[in-house]
Amino acid sequence: MRIVLATPLYPPEIAGAAAYTKELARRLSMHHEVTVVAYTHLPEELAGVKVIAVDKHQPRFARLRTFRDVLRKTARDTDVIIAVNGASVELPLLLRNPVPFILCIADKTAHKRSRLLENITSIRARAVIKDIPGSKPEILPFEPEPTHALAAWDGAWQKHIHTLEQILNHGN
Repeated sequence: MRIVLATPLYPPEIAGAAAYTKELARRLSMHHEVTVVAYTHLPEELAGVKVIAVDKHQPRFARLRTFRDVLRKTARDTDVIIAVNGASVELPLLLRNPVPFILCIADKTAHKRSRLLENITSIRARAVIKDIPGSKPEILPFEPEPTHALAAWDGAWQKHIHTLEQILNHGN
């Protein structure tokens, strides 16, 4: 399946939604063709994932228009878009987008700020996922490896991917 991840944040950004999107792309790319469309300048590379950067330093309307155009062109040959919440993704996604999409509520700050737009986006979405895995446990020098916490984190991700796969397969 061809999947586009649309996100307002992607590494090297350090917010939680950036780390979530990178891990989601990594895991989905094991069985799918994944392209990430993100507001970023120098995106981190990830094996098996194509990343298309949209310059976030443009004026607001130019940036939104560019993101919409890039998303529309990229999604032309895709099966589904998985969108990470945020007005800068939701608005371009709603403007004449014929591709089915799933909305993931990964950015809690954006969730609080743009509820109206998020509600409209949720109505059009194939599914809305609010339960996402937490941050990866830190491995610190001179400390025992947090094996139980890492196993729990990986288990949460496996459950999350399973949920997404069920939604993706149900839509076909």
